[in-house]
Amino acid sequence: MKRIIKTLCISILSVSSVIAQVNITFELNTSTLSSISPEGLFIAGGNGFGLPGDNRLSDLDGDGVYTITLQKERGFSSFFIFLNGNCSVWSCKEKLAGLPCSDSENFDDRFLPPVMSDTIIKACYSTCDNDGSCTIITDSVDLTFELNTAEIEVDPGGLFLAGGSGFGVAGDYPMIDPEDDGIYTVTVRRAKGFFSYYTFLNGNCGDWSCKENIEGQSCAYPDAFNDRFIPSVKGDTIIKTCFAKCTSDGLCMIANIGQLKMDNELFNIRPTLVNDYINVSFDNHYISLDKKIKVVNYSGKIFESLMSTNQVKLSLNTIAYPSGVYFITIQTNNKILTQKFIVQK
Repeated sequence: MKRIIKTLCISILSVSSVIAQVNITFELNTSTLSSISPEGLFIAGGNGFGLPGDNRLSDLDGDGVYTITLQKERGFSSFFIFLNGNCSVWSCKEKLAGLPCSDSENFDDRFLPPVMSDTIIKACYSTCDNDGSCTIITDSVDLTFELNTAEIEVDPGGLFLAGGSGFGVAGDYPMIDPEDDGIYTVTVRRAKGFFSYYTFLNGNCGDWSCKENIEGQSCAYPDAFNDRFIPSVKGDTIIKTCFAKCTSDGLCMIANIGQLKMDNELFNIRPTLVNDYINVSFDNHYISLDKKIKVVNYSGKIFESLMSTNQVKLSLNTIAYPSGVYFITIQTNNKILTQKFIVQK
């Protein structure tokens, strides 16, 4: 009797062990790739798929769909990414930045939610198609948005492109700042002739409460929630602008100054070719007034932001400035002036 019970327990444990495992099959369509690395295709990343080279996909029937089946515990989830080649530094991983299936806080990787049963994941290399069909737009254009954030504090939730018929809802198109210069970008591919309204959001707010407010400005369309509009696009296009401002060159500091008037006597700078410091001297009429001072580089990244009152002149330390072109803008309640200087190390 004891032997029967023991055998029964072993059988139950064996069955439980099988039930606790799931088979996850990845089917990767490579029709979007112009060439496949002779080293092969791989899946890697997250806490469950290891390093480049650990999990190689195969195409046994030669149809261009590479597959791999991995056995994991029931409830398993992880970030992951596909790689075209065996590159130890991840340089050959697919590029998903800005696409809705990537996570900008996890190296722009994909995410596999908890798997509770045997599952087949259909994917396409470098796209977010999830049925394996790999829609390829042959007559397409790339739209790149470059958003200058020099005048705002970026929300911890990130910046997003959204709106209209072509850019979805909050969270669909995250923007990234790869150079850490305050310029957030996203590139989307659309059919030639594409047009749509759009807007930017400072945060991932489902109720649109964090969208920019450009009401009353020249680029706002009142009949479309005061969104911006991109007309029919015939070729690859870069759109440069500033959050909540209707600029077309991405230089926020000199845009929309309203009733401010330029006064060439407001201040002078010496030298204009700078190494370690720059001297700013104010005209006598402005010494006692409150003055807002801001220094930005050519891309709009802020290097100085301060106020000055009752100073005949001040010195700005530029030792930590990288070599390049800079703009110093000083404004009072009704006057403004911008001057250029160059840092040369």
